[in-house]
Amino acid sequence: MKVISFCVLGSLLLRGDNPLPDPQQLRMRARASMEKLERDRENYSCTVQRHEYDLNADGSVKKDKAETVEIFYVNSMAIEHLLARDGKDLTGEEAKKAQEHADKEVKKYSDANAAKKERDKDEKQEDVFLRAVRFTNGHREARDGRSLVVYDLTGDSSFQPHKVEERFAQAVVGRIWMDEASGVPLELRFETNKDVKVGGGLLANLHKGFQMHLVQQRQPDGVWLTKTVDVSGDAKAALFLHPRFRFREDLQKCHLFSVNTQQKVQSPPK
Repeated sequence: MKVISFCVLGSLLLRGDNPLPDPQQLRMRARASMEKLERDRENYSCTVQRHEYDLNADGSVKKDKAETVEIFYVNSMAIEHLLARDGKDLTGEEAKKAQEHADKEVKKYSDANAAKKERDKDEKQEDVFLRAVRFTNGHREARDGRSLVVYDLTGDSSFQPHKVEERFAQAVVGRIWMDEASGVPLELRFETNKDVKVGGGLLANLHKGFQMHLVQQRQPDGVWLTKTVDVSGDAKAALFLHPRFRFREDLQKCHLFSVNTQQKVQSPPK
């Protein structure tokens, strides 16, 4: 009887009768587990490599500004400590200023109320995204032994945006991969299908075709860390046309204080 029951269950799953959780359900799952995840993340100190590129019209690199940054967490807020520029360690006055900046951020977010205020801002931005974007064509995929729920993203034409972040969210077209068990976004790819104007275009204009690709990675202890962020586009600020740009951040390695080990992070799949 048990064998028959398992066979029936497997058949239902394969037929897709197991309903997909909607994005709001996944978001609630993420928030329910976030307190522990944020607390555990404070055991990590990670090194990231950043590149800010100015690009030519054909996409080739005109200028590359590179930085190496240490990131650690205080009351769930990421603290950044600049270590090197263009492959050279900071020394002297530059190193002193970088340390002072990190110390200032640590002091600021050691105040639990200040940290909560910033987290609340992040949650409001998530709310805006969910209101302004339609999640369609949901299906499941498997990756690294985990079940993912995948949705196509399109701006909701019925949503009435009032703020620039709302207009930006409504202009998004892309796809999101969400870890089904935790609700955490594992991967996000999108681009904008129209210009996003600030001040009617007089103050700034983020041109159509702005792209973003974000990948998060689950560590052995269950903590999710951002593995890569890749952003590109072009914009106009006031009367000045900014060159096409690209920003990329890659997680290099993490130090897990609780077990005192160096943990190498694998590169994400192409």
